[in-house]
This record gives sequence, C-alpha cells and structure tokens, in this order.
Amino acid sequence: MGGAHPAHILSNMTWFRERLSSGRRWLAMQPRALAGAIILMALALAVAAGATLWFAYNLTAGLPSRAQVRGLGDMAQATTLFDAHDAPAFTIFKEQRIEVPLDRMSSNLVKAVVSVEDQRFFDHNGVDFIRVAAAAVRNVHAGRRAEGGSTITQQLARQTFLSRDKTYRRKLKEVILAAHIEREYSKKDILEMYLNKVYFGDGLYGVEAASRGYFGKHASQLTVDEAALLAGLIQSPSSYAPTVNLDRAVARRNVVLQAMASAGAINRAQYDRARQAKVALTNTLEMKETFGRYFKEQVRKELVERFGRARVAEGGLRVFTTLDPQLQQVAEKTLEGGLAAVERRRGYAHDRARCARWSAAAISPTAASTARRRRSGRADPRSNRSSTPPPSKRVIPPPASSTISTSRSRRRTASGCLKTSTPPRDR
Repeated sequence: MGGAHPAHILSNMTWFRERLSSGRRWLAMQPRALAGAIILMALALAVAAGATLWFAYNLTAGLPSRAQVRGLGDMAQATTLFDAHDAPAFTIFKEQRIEVPLDRMSSNLVKAVVSVEDQRFFDHNGVDFIRVAAAAVRNVHAGRRAEGGSTITQQLARQTFLSRDKTYRRKLKEVILAAHIEREYSKKDILEMYLNKVYFGDGLYGVEAASRGYFGKHASQLTVDEAALLAGLIQSPSSYAPTVNLDRAVARRNVVLQAMASAGAINRAQYDRARQAKVALTNTLEMKETFGRYFKEQVRKELVERFGRARVAEGGLRVFTTLDPQLQQVAEKTLEGGLAAVERRRGYAHDRARCARWSAAAISPTAASTARRRRSGRADPRSNRSSTPPPSKRVIPPPASSTISTSRSRRRTASGCLKTSTPPRDR
C-alpha cells in the first residue's frame, strides 16, 4: 500500500498535465475565445477595484480631520455669572457641564463605568473584537440588533463626530475614528474626555455636573452605590434617571454593582452594602433664578455683543457683575408694591368680568361697543361705524416691558386690564 501511493500521485499529475496541454491547444485554436476570456477577467477586476475604491471613499467621506480629532477635548461649558460678593448667581449654557480632570473623579466611578461599559478598556486598541463577536452571537440569537459591543473609545467617537443611526456604515466609521483617537491620546486622556462629555440625563453633561445635580457633591466624593447609579445612566439617561423613575434607576444600579463584583472591582461586602443603600437625591447645581432676570438678560446681551453667542453659551466664561442680591430683591419688591398700589386706585379695579370686557375691547373695539349697545337696548347706528372707543375710555394694552419677574405681577399685567384716561385734545 505504501509503495502504491506515490504511483497514484504520479498518475494524477500526468492526467492533469494532459488536460492542461489539451486546454492550451484548444485556446490556441480559438484565439477569440482566449481574448474574450481575458477581457472578461479584466472587466471583473476593474469593477471590483472600482467598487472597493467607491466604498472606501464613501466610508471615509465626512470623517473629521486629524486637527479635529486633536481638538476632541474642547467641550461646551456653562458660563457663570457671579454677583458682587463673588457668589454664583446665574448660568448661561447650551450643555450644563463642569469639566474636571480624571484625578478629581472618584475611583469608584471609574471602576463602575469601566466594569459596565468596557471591561477590557485598558487592553484593546479602540475595538474589542471579543466583545464584538459576543454581541454578534447574541444578536443572532435574539433575531435583532440588541447589542452593539462599542468600546468607550467608540462611544466617544460617536458622541463627538457621528450620529446614533444603527447602521453598519456608521459602525465602520466608528471603528476607524476609534483607531485614530487611540493613536492620538492615552487611555487616561480618553477616559477623562469620555467622563466629561457623556450625558447623564436631566440636562447634566459630565460626571461633575451629574454628581452635583443628583447627589449634591463633587465627583471625587462619590460612594460605590452613587457611582454605580451614575454609571448605569449612560446606557439610557432618559429611562434610568432617578428623577424620572427611581425604581428603574435602582434596578439598573444593581446591575452595575453585579458587573463590578464580577470584574473584581469590589468585594462581596462592598457589593452587599451598596445594594442595600438608599438613594438620597440632592441638587446643589440648580440655581433658582427668582430675581434679577432682567439684569441677567442685559449682561447676556452685552456678552454676546463682545464675545459672540457661541462662546457665551459654550465657552465656560466666568463673569463677575455688580449685582447685589439683597438690594435687587428689595428693589423688585418695591416696584411690585408700587404697581399694586397704582392698581388699587380708583378706576384700576381687577374685576374678572371687567378685565374680559376691556381685553375684548382692546382686541376688537367694535365687538365690545356692540355688546354695550345690546345691554343698554339701543339700536345700532349704521351711519357711525367708527372702531375707535371714546377718548375718555381708550384702552392702552400693557407694554411688554411692564411685566416684572415675579409670577404674581405677571398674572396681573398679562390680563390687559390697565386703562387710563386720555387728556382732551387741543382744539
């Protein structure tokens, strides 16, 4: 048997050579067929090359330049207006964010985010192929695209440069950008930018704003349970925000705690304590602007004239003003009291029916005069169709600037009931 095997191979080779030589003789006898075959192969290669080039161009078209990738850390930050005592009084923002370095973020938060979002963050080069393969298997079993497998770097690329469309084209762009980002930045820088950029719901961007907005403390002071709750918001801020649905937020927090325990980020005792912890929400970031809003608007206009709208809304300016909160509140209360005193004078009573009649007269004087004639039983003098009310009863709608910042006075002036007497005309 062993000696027959080489002979069998030799026989096959001889058969192959004979077939090849016969094929050559046939092609030699059919030059047109040979030329046609060569042309078809050339066309197929050209079409394949063209399709490849078009796909590559279409995929890379619109991707940010290297300079834009290097400017990844430039984020919109709120402008803060300080009063005369250097205390924060107002904020102007497009995205409410307070940027902080990574060393001023709690290690509990870093562990929580890495555990639930990208456990191999420090090991891959922008794309976790193991996670991608696992996500593909789960998607096949689920029969839909239930999981994406994006790394923290890919999420950062999507949040900054791409849309949230669930397409393979966008996914490939995400992979390319993630590779660029990994070449330009260190892992520490990528994690820092991600945690400062990501949205946590309730209009809060970045971990510092989220920590103050939900727990009333700095990001460096977060406990294990608080860090797990914030990390759980990243997947779907609108669904898991504790101000929207506390039970759902706690359930998501517990999922993050389980991921932390599985990854070895916390031990069993820490897991049990964090799971049993109650959620106490405190918002120290929100400024209740109950006074001085005209002052704020005037300052905003001057800033826009000087620096431009984009820088005022996104540049993180620190503006120190002359506003004295106590004097401002006293001034506004004095103005409110003065307006109330004027309205209590004779002829300024706030009867609802009268307000409705005066408002209707301001909008349609003809309809109001017709209603008065019907009540008095007088006929409609068709010869007199003047739509102007008598001079002594002319209605003056309140100007927009008469509405002051308190809600009670807004209700008064919004009714349109202020009226005055017109002095006699000169003859």
